[in-house]
Amino acid sequence: MRLAELSSFQPARWKSLKHKLERFGRTSGLFDEIKVQHLGTTGSDPFQLQVRKGSKRLKGPFRNIIDVGYGVNQALPIVMELLSPSEPTDLFLFQQPEVHLHPSAQAALGSLLCEIAAGQVQLVVETHSDHLIDRIRMDVRDGKTSLTPDDVRILYFERDGLDVKIHEIWFDKMGNLENTPPGYRSFFMQEIERSLWPPD
Repeated sequence: MRLAELSSFQPARWKSLKHKLERFGRTSGLFDEIKVQHLGTTGSDPFQLQVRKGSKRLKGPFRNIIDVGYGVNQALPIVMELLSPSEPTDLFLFQQPEVHLHPSAQAALGSLLCEIAAGQVQLVVETHSDHLIDRIRMDVRDGKTSLTPDDVRILYFERDGLDVKIHEIWFDKMGNLENTPPGYRSFFMQEIERSLWPPD
């Protein structure tokens, strides 16, 4: 609804937001273009939010957002709120924003989170995504934004019997994770080892 209202009543703001959304869409691999297709002549008439994906030589058809993968539907409200908050704020709380996103889109979301946090906005993100964390770690290391390792903290919740231990993890200047407990990423390392060296 907000996008439809912007496209109808604030075309300059819509054009700017559209450009930013499309930049994220291309970076994430979710879509190349986005538009609001009005199905009437007044602002209260029905509309469709449509996206298009293509290649360098060919453009695909625009498709109604309800007819594309859940990833676009999941990510778009989050990305839109980050890029154009409905109300002024300096704090965002997100619970698993990576849900339904493929790995490259999770990584792109990590880069967007870095960009927003570099603008003096605090982000608290609950995630299960190594792709999102790794992208943040690498973008901080590579100086993609003004964020420094001191600006980012990871709180890792580890089950210990009936209790939960919370470990604070941080990055060093080379992007390495510091203060990781023995159980951190142990499952993934075991899976990699198993894939490389099958049991006898």
